[in-house]
Amino acid sequence: MRRSGSNECGLSLMSSERDTDSDWNQLGKVDPYWAVITDERYRADTMDALGRQAFYDSGLFDVDMFHATLKRHFSAPDHFETCLDFGAGVGRLLVPMAQRANRAVGIDIAESMRAICQTHLDELGLAQVKLVPTPQAAAEFGPFDWINSYIVMQHIPPSRGLELIESLTSLLEPGGYLSLHITTHRDPHLMPSQTHNPLRLLARSLRNRLFPQRDVGQITMYDYDLADVLSRLERLGCKQFHLEPTNHGGHHGFMIYTQRTQ
Repeated sequence: MRRSGSNECGLSLMSSERDTDSDWNQLGKVDPYWAVITDERYRADTMDALGRQAFYDSGLFDVDMFHATLKRHFSAPDHFETCLDFGAGVGRLLVPMAQRANRAVGIDIAESMRAICQTHLDELGLAQVKLVPTPQAAAEFGPFDWINSYIVMQHIPPSRGLELIESLTSLLEPGGYLSLHITTHRDPHLMPSQTHNPLRLLARSLRNRLFPQRDVGQITMYDYDLADVLSRLERLGCKQFHLEPTNHGGHHGFMIYTQRTQ
């Protein structure tokens, strides 16, 4: 749930063994809005009503774009029966999605994020929205006509993220739509310097094994194999794709749009 690509405090390019769930629960406790979009306007110690409104308004813009793309390339409807946002955080995208559906579900592993999101949903009177921690818990409310995940998978190690992508896609109704963002590569200056030195790589691996939970609350970045993601989606019944490249501060990837036809 991160747009900026700068190597600011809190960003780390870490090993796949890191427990990113604990990181996000901690981030939800101390700096929830900034953790979603790392803009200084959204820091917990400076956030005001105008900043909070700007934060949520940015979600309206993104969902408008995703929905318009699905309508243009896959003839998606104006309104959905059920929709799901994976990595819902504090509800930035979940709220505008829920306003286009009869029922909505937001998935976020961080209890701290879900608590803030629930307060926002209550403020808006969106009683038709459920918050759950995992795709397995969301299955009770599915299948879904539209599943979305944006600037989320990049913070999950691919060893887990690929399984999550498959789990989410399996919750799609036949004929349902998927909008999914992944990062695939980054500019050279964002590559961890340790990768150029085998001894540092070894030391880093040993350190991560011995101290996997140091500095809880870091934002970590991971890249995915685009071919692997597309092949998994194809096996689950998604036969046509529309891809749009993304570049968030030097972290490059794709927004994948597709429809599950089987």
